[in-house]
Amino acid sequence: MRILVVDDEPMVQFLLQQFLTDAGYEVDLANNGCEAVQYLQTCTYDLVLTDVHMPYMNGDTLVAWMRENRIPTPIVVMDSYPEAFLEKTPAEWVFAVLAKPFDLSEVRQILHQLGKVPLRR
Repeated sequence: MRILVVDDEPMVQFLLQQFLTDAGYEVDLANNGCEAVQYLQTCTYDLVLTDVHMPYMNGDTLVAWMRENRIPTPIVVMDSYPEAFLEKTPAEWVFAVLAKPFDLSEVRQILHQLGKVPLRR
């Protein structure tokens, strides 16, 4: 299973990468939506975890780009103000929205819901 984490905060990247690799996933990291697009044009992912507020290309634009380009990968959005994100973006475009700060158990629960259960705990 391969997961793309898109966030401009190094600590969030580090924590998610550690958690997901410890659980047996392959993880790629992107600092913004522009970098994520480059990854998405060359790799197939089982899940994209993206922040909303990033430089160059934000999460709103990344989600729209993925749907316009018919990339069927489930998307989980991470945002401090999830209600504001959902006011701008159709809810059906994303699998889930995590309110920052979130607990890693919430990520595990989403992986279970997707049927992408971590291999190790």
